[in-house]
Amino acid sequence: MAKKMLKTAEKASVKLTLFNAGDIQCGVNTSHVREINKHLDITNVPGAPEYVRGVMNLRGQIVTIIDLRKKFGLESLAINDKMRIVIVSSESEDIGLLVDGIKDVVTADSKNMEPPPSNIGQVTGMFFSSIFKMKKELVAVLNIEELLKSEASFFGSAGQRLQEGEKPFV
Repeated sequence: MAKKMLKTAEKASVKLTLFNAGDIQCGVNTSHVREINKHLDITNVPGAPEYVRGVMNLRGQIVTIIDLRKKFGLESLAINDKMRIVIVSSESEDIGLLVDGIKDVVTADSKNMEPPPSNIGQVTGMFFSSIFKMKKELVAVLNIEELLKSEASFFGSAGQRLQEGEKPFV
């Protein structure tokens, strides 16, 4: 009985990685986070959507980098020392989210989560799965699948591993 109660309590909470994109404090379920990278060597991809900052070579795998500010319709910033790339897994592909900085990793209790409004700071609510209410601030929890929906069709096999000696297409 105690084990069953413990499993229920575990499902009632989730770990979130917190970061900023402009004035919006975002969170993503840590189960989607593969790694957080401070290596910001990004190669531009001509013809890519405006919010795609480019691609990076992550240990032989080409990873698309999305500028989260641009995806949200905000002004992009020049790369700086505080920025990080949050590598997230969605379906069979890894995508990098360029964020302004990492804040924390927290455990979010489901009783402090609410459905997202239709927009958050002028950003469409479809990119968010919920709002996590912390003591002093709110966190917009990303809906990774919705956020990355168009990436798979645009880049197709960009996430394929390079063969030994093969160079990226960029």
